[in-house]
Amino acid sequence: MTSPTPVPPLAVVVYEPGYAVEPLLDAVHDRLAARGDLRLGGVLPRVGAPLSNGKGSMMLESIATGVATVISQDLGAGSDSCTLDVDGMLRARTAIVSAIEEGVDLLFVGKFAKQEASGHCVREEIGEAMIAGIPTLVVMRETQRDAWTAFAGDDQLALPPDVDAIVAWALAVTGRAG
Repeated sequence: MTSPTPVPPLAVVVYEPGYAVEPLLDAVHDRLAARGDLRLGGVLPRVGAPLSNGKGSMMLESIATGVATVISQDLGAGSDSCTLDVDGMLRARTAIVSAIEEGVDLLFVGKFAKQEASGHCVREEIGEAMIAGIPTLVVMRETQRDAWTAFAGDDQLALPPDVDAIVAWALAVTGRAG
């Protein structure tokens, strides 16, 4: 008899550009939180008021406190540059670090995007969570798949943007399934 295949502690939800991932993560979070038997931590991405270039401002909301930190900056109406505000991102990362230190059952870290692909932003915290043995959920656009695979290796699971699939993984990896 063979033993069951272990559930990878790192999962990434892969979505296509233009897909609104925020409602998906909210639904996953709400469903898991309603159970009452999981300590959830980290951040959930939010889209705020439009910037002058028409893009929505980006925020990360702490699961522990409910406080949303703006992580984008307005560069002007004609700008098409990256609007990430490094100072805002550093402040938002504290929610992830705190969750790792508290040893939550499941960590939400937001998006693996261009900055993470180049070795910045929450990339280090994802690694810290893995070292600490904390199951971690990440989201990313399909366009980041190669960078993600180079970073995460084989001990990770790609999930579709489907609440049931994500919740099933979360319950299995935390030992709450069945």
